[in-house]
Amino acid sequence: MNKILSRKVELGITFCLCLFCLGVKLPSPIGKAPILLHYAIIPLLIIRQWRECIYVATRDIPLLLAVGLAGISVVWSTNPGETLAQSRALFFSTAFGIYLATRYTLKEQMRLMVWLFGIYVLLCFIVPLVLPSYGMAMNTGGLSWQGISGHKNNLSAAMGVAAMLFLDLALYGYKYRRVFSLGAGISFLVLVLSKGKGGLAVFMGLLPLLPLYKIAKQEYRLRTFFGIFAFVISVVLIVGTLINLEFITVELLGKDVTLTGRVPLWNYLIQRGMEKPWLGYGYGAFWHDPQEILQIALNVPWMSTIADGSVTAHAHNAYIDLFLQLGWVGLSLVILSFVTLLFRVVLLLGLTKQIEYFWMLQLLLYMAIGNLANNQGQFLAFRSLYWVLYVSTACSTAIHLKRILKTGNKLENLQYENTTYQH
Repeated sequence: MNKILSRKVELGITFCLCLFCLGVKLPSPIGKAPILLHYAIIPLLIIRQWRECIYVATRDIPLLLAVGLAGISVVWSTNPGETLAQSRALFFSTAFGIYLATRYTLKEQMRLMVWLFGIYVLLCFIVPLVLPSYGMAMNTGGLSWQGISGHKNNLSAAMGVAAMLFLDLALYGYKYRRVFSLGAGISFLVLVLSKGKGGLAVFMGLLPLLPLYKIAKQEYRLRTFFGIFAFVISVVLIVGTLINLEFITVELLGKDVTLTGRVPLWNYLIQRGMEKPWLGYGYGAFWHDPQEILQIALNVPWMSTIADGSVTAHAHNAYIDLFLQLGWVGLSLVILSFVTLLFRVVLLLGLTKQIEYFWMLQLLLYMAIGNLANNQGQFLAFRSLYWVLYVSTACSTAIHLKRILKTGNKLENLQYENTTYQH
């Protein structure tokens, strides 16, 4: 009985931490409390099974090196204090992802995400109707929903991921298909009301992937073809987005071909990045340097509002931000980790036919494409659920694939126990 109660309490704490990482706007005095609890609770969760967590953490070496590089970048950082603070937060978020991989299987993690996004979607749908002063905001495009997330882009990213999750279960799940269909519909409605056009474009671009899960469930002879096909489709989606950038921005998003002036910003930032190309300016340091902020405001007119430092700015492209922070070395490590993880997810999807791998494939592509023109699901982001899930997926898939290769068990519904990971 005590074990059951302890398990439920631990699950409740995990749920609250995931909700905090997903994003909840709270008043200033109260808003600091979850951050302090975040720092206090995660070490307690890790300490209970620290040996297993160390083993799990070493399953993706490029990822581990990238996080480590962010920490030691304090040595060459242009703002050591900020780098130290942000890298500490990154370590805790990464540790939480490692804990999820240690404690829960991907199937259990997906079940947790269903509850998390289900409750989050309902809150983001109800709150703007009940408390419009809190759940809505006036932006350049007019009145838009922000739900409990605090910003329309954060809301659109969360709703895009939620809609994909519920669509998967509505089409391919065995139970509650009508409920999941309703969840997908509400998620899409809130996504549209948020007026986060970047998130909407990425979501629409990933819809053609939905039939691929049916291919994955075919006979063994088609699995190899599926792996190649899924990889080709992923490349086509990314390259197609770049090639058809003018059509997407002008016709669909209603913006100019320079993405509301972002291209000039990117050109300037790349030039600044080439001043420190190998290791960058230090994790989190560039955008907290008053001199850099002033120069950006002077060289990119539409960014002039950041000159006083009251608004936290970013490159509107996660890859350029990563290059500025950790240079070619950090960017290469993250890309290497992403490519190997993408390969593992596709391979495991073909071998096991488990739907959680299909959703993880969608999530990875959502992060990859969403980071091109927005910082949605940013890599190496602290207190971000998407980074937590990335870390958890990277570690879980590495362990699961190793077990399959070791045992030769390629059964359709391969079950792996939620027990201590053994060397």
